[in-house]
Amino acid sequence: MKKILLVLLGAYSFMNMAYAATAAYMDANVGINTTWTSAGFSGNGGYMFNKYIGAEGGITYSSSYWMFDGTAKGVLPLNSQFDLYGKLGLAFNSYCSCSCSECSSHGHNTNVGLLLGAGVEFNLNKQTSLHLEDYTSTGSNPNFLMFGAQYNF
Repeated sequence: MKKILLVLLGAYSFMNMAYAATAAYMDANVGINTTWTSAGFSGNGGYMFNKYIGAEGGITYSSSYWMFDGTAKGVLPLNSQFDLYGKLGLAFNSYCSCSCSECSSHGHNTNVGLLLGAGVEFNLNKQTSLHLEDYTSTGSNPNFLMFGAQYNF
């Protein structure tokens, strides 16, 4: 009986820990397209299934470049204020490969690639955090270094 009670108590504790860590979130970021040295902007929405695993979708814009992505997000909590995270997913890209300002007359290149990213997050409180992340997509796509803020619902 004691073993069954111990297993049930452990399962209850694990479920409470997982449930307490679930959260939908949105973030906004500003940074630099390090490949083409231009400003970059992005926004993401996601959901953390527990404090370690989540899913995210987003959009990134830079001069003559758009990227839509969907990723899995893995989080390694370091302490109550700092987390490390990584992203792995797919990205749909549309960009102009020339350096002129008349890209609309040339057409855009499009492709689907693998998105890879990593970041560090500073938790201000349960609802808000700041983060610095670096990500890129395979193929002839730029690399982005972004700083942003996240709000957890």
